[in-house]
Amino acid sequence: MLIRGSLFLTIVTVLFTGPWAQAESISTTIHHHYQAPRALGMGDAFVAVANDYSAIFYNPAGLARREDGQLNLSMSYAGTPGVMDFYKEYQDIESSNRSESDKQTAYLELIEKHYGDVYSLRMAPLEGFWVRPNWGVAFIPMDVSVEFAMHKQVGPTLNTTVYADTTLALSYADDVHWFDHGRMSWGITGKFVNRGFFSRPIKATDLAQSNEIVKKEDLLEGYTVDADLGVLWTPELPDEGLWSVLRLARPTFGAVVRNVGELGFGQTMKLLNKEKQNGAPDKLYRVFDVGSRWEYPSMWIFGGRGVLDVRDIGHPDFNMRKGLHLGFEFDWAVTTWWKGHYRVGLNQGFWTAGVSAELGIFNLDLVSYADDVGTRNTPVESRVYATRLNLDF
Repeated sequence: MLIRGSLFLTIVTVLFTGPWAQAESISTTIHHHYQAPRALGMGDAFVAVANDYSAIFYNPAGLARREDGQLNLSMSYAGTPGVMDFYKEYQDIESSNRSESDKQTAYLELIEKHYGDVYSLRMAPLEGFWVRPNWGVAFIPMDVSVEFAMHKQVGPTLNTTVYADTTLALSYADDVHWFDHGRMSWGITGKFVNRGFFSRPIKATDLAQSNEIVKKEDLLEGYTVDADLGVLWTPELPDEGLWSVLRLARPTFGAVVRNVGELGFGQTMKLLNKEKQNGAPDKLYRVFDVGSRWEYPSMWIFGGRGVLDVRDIGHPDFNMRKGLHLGFEFDWAVTTWWKGHYRVGLNQGFWTAGVSAELGIFNLDLVSYADDVGTRNTPVESRVYATRLNLDF
């Protein structure tokens, strides 16, 4: 994704450009197939909230509790602050008239200069969601994420990991009508995912030999069909005693099993790579998420909730630090067409913050969060800033 052009072209091009070493890249980042800025602002704890269009991917059981429809069209962009500066340094070397050996030396110095740094980009130029009471459909034609990490493996290397997903999802949800201990809802999201994937360390010699980073035929490609299963439970609490205090908070508990089949990307339609492949893309891991939601008492135009999740249980890189998500959301609404939200939280041990402004059908989400890109015993923060522009009907 390192060629001339806009940020969008930069990201897209990383999928179709250069040579690389044969070992797999080292990345301990837990990649989430879908992320919503609203959830990220509150620590990415959303399992027991799931009350908007993103319930399709966070917890489909939330669709059973919708009372109206929602059509959301959006574009989203996210990245670490230094990624464009790193790209400019790379581009200055690439566009120079230096010899191959001089370029190799310059690339070595560039990688050594940024030892320990991790840069990431993520872009979905179009996302479409349509949800109604009890069901929903989502189509994301392209969700591209790229991670660059400078390491000393066998010499200085640029560890590069790329995900390029196309997703079509269909959800259905309903209440468990025979359940008489509060309200119990269940939901399922079936999804088709076509994935392009690249994970290799790139040496300075490879950068010097070509003006390309990842060629189209270097991508591992495959598709899979899988499903997420979710439940929401709002207990019915007594009107008296200590329980009456808890009743004011209207607690709700949720759980999701993601990628039940964990079938992997063993089949390919050869949309991105028509060449013979040795291997398959990184699979969608079967993981378990559990969470809770506690509402604040509404006061004038304000309201909100606190949330606590443990996510990605069962992932190879899971530990409690990476799995713990905590957040708070504060709502304000002047009218039905003018409202907003403020959010704070902790995601994998690092602070998050977000704001949303809704004016009619035009919505803007801004968020800052961090991924833990360190090892199991050594957390390393990679700060990300993201925005999403929405048309919401």
